[in-house]
Amino acid sequence: MPNKLNLLDLTYWLFCLALLSFSVSAHSMTSISLSKLTERFAVPKFTRHIFVDQKLKQSCQHYDPTTRQCDATKALQLALPSLTEAAKMAEPGDLFLIRAGRYKQVLHLTKSGTAQAHIGFSAYHNEQVFITGVNSQDQGEQYGAIWLDEVSYNVINGITVEKSIGFGRFNNAHHNLFANNYFNGSTLYNDGKGASKRGGLYIAFSHHNSIVNNHLQKGTDLLALVHSNYNLVEGNELSLAGHDLWNIKCGSFNVIRNNIFSNKKQKIGSVFDCESATMNWHGNGRFKQVQPVLDASQYNVIEHNIFKDAVRYYSASGGNGIQYAGQNGIIRFNLFYRTNVGFSLASYQTEAAYNYGNRIYNNTFHDNWCVGIAIGRWQKRLEDNQFVNNILWNNQGLSINQCKDRSAKQVLFIASEGDQWFLNNNIASNESNKVIGLWGKNKQMSIYDFEGSFIPVQFKDTLATDPLFVDSAQSNYQLSSNSPMIDAGVLLTKIPSNSGSGKVIEVSDSQFFFDGQGIAGVSGDKVVLRSKLTGKLQYAAIVKVVPEQSLLYLDKTVTWQKGDQVSLTYYGENPDIGAVEYVQK
Repeated sequence: MPNKLNLLDLTYWLFCLALLSFSVSAHSMTSISLSKLTERFAVPKFTRHIFVDQKLKQSCQHYDPTTRQCDATKALQLALPSLTEAAKMAEPGDLFLIRAGRYKQVLHLTKSGTAQAHIGFSAYHNEQVFITGVNSQDQGEQYGAIWLDEVSYNVINGITVEKSIGFGRFNNAHHNLFANNYFNGSTLYNDGKGASKRGGLYIAFSHHNSIVNNHLQKGTDLLALVHSNYNLVEGNELSLAGHDLWNIKCGSFNVIRNNIFSNKKQKIGSVFDCESATMNWHGNGRFKQVQPVLDASQYNVIEHNIFKDAVRYYSASGGNGIQYAGQNGIIRFNLFYRTNVGFSLASYQTEAAYNYGNRIYNNTFHDNWCVGIAIGRWQKRLEDNQFVNNILWNNQGLSINQCKDRSAKQVLFIASEGDQWFLNNNIASNESNKVIGLWGKNKQMSIYDFEGSFIPVQFKDTLATDPLFVDSAQSNYQLSSNSPMIDAGVLLTKIPSNSGSGKVIEVSDSQFFFDGQGIAGVSGDKVVLRSKLTGKLQYAAIVKVVPEQSLLYLDKTVTWQKGDQVSLTYYGENPDIGAVEYVQK
């Protein structure tokens, strides 16, 4: 009996399917209107509107938006000639409407709004507003054109930055909304050879910010979240960076979702802790310190993204879709194709020494230059990482020379310690069943050969078949109607306790689930409980996860028996395997 999802779930899946149906070109994402943004993120209505128009020679009390001139016969409407003046006079409740033009002024924000009255800076009616050829200064160092300097509750919308050192900087800046902005080419980019932290959007010691529907290209680290928590990065398009396209460093409870990422110059995403050099960089302002911050990249969620077209690299250490060294994270429903290694559980001192408790499920890895998944060696902790319901199909593989020669290998192991689980994944190649590789060794192994080896990794219920995508040559990874991945997935966990009823359930493993983490505009997972005796289904939404006790708090009362299964909502008889759920038309 097919399971039914609500309209919100259906809309979300249709959005994800739309992302798969085409390749997005530069600056092609549709703007979200300011009114819809403020409604979604609960931004109060602005109480005063002020125009900013560089065509004016001085401030104006009677501005005519049609002629863009001062006219004493018109109604009272304040207008300013510069971004600098706007930033200086800003007060809570003000919305500055910026008229089209090229502004050679840093937008340096030093005043905060409040939860009840934000401050906004927005392009007027989607006009083309450019900040060009400017840099902000701090301790003799140059930064980007938009600087949120220890401020909260600001909205930045619809601005293009070009020909500047970097794009923007948040420092100790909280509860800000950054949307519909376009960043085209840091002067540090140097055709992908630049690696400065200044050449992108650098966010440090900043929490509860929403980075939504922006386009960033040709920077160094295009987007960095450093010691920053509870931030949302959603619906953005990032391409071409000299180092990382994006990274999270010693940041926790962040959500990276519904983005399109590509980087033919280097790797795409990174998650790790903060070594001393990161913390001691003066770009962190008065928050810089000598001590590293380790074991501190916790509970980040990376979901429903496309990772494609990273650099082809001679080694599995480069060109990763995600180079990951975090703790208790969720990586799910992502597509990885034409990267070097799709997902790497990295492990090295000191920033990537803790890598444990992660749940990597329902992702698709196909046609990556090297392997789909690579797992590093033990440093401080490399354990309890579980891979469930993923597709690894026809990644090109590696040899003793690493990522130069094509072979059938889909998974690479360096580790000789740790405890990793692979449950119910489809791991296959149409060339051979030798899908396992060991770092620096020419030996090829099937999963059957690998079981019982010296590496403490467990494989269970592995499939090995063509997933029958609709059209992988055109990057369409929807499942065809006869795909063996349909209804072939497992539910994520079970209820270990005796029968009961209530809004709080204990599960065997709560790490698979997400409660929204208190981020504005983000809800908890929709889950289904399936009776092991009758198959009866009960639906609910998660409002809180308590991982220490493996408890899920729900929005409605449910009943259960010991052994009942719990998973995310799904179509059909069981979850599908892979990133895209099949929906019958």
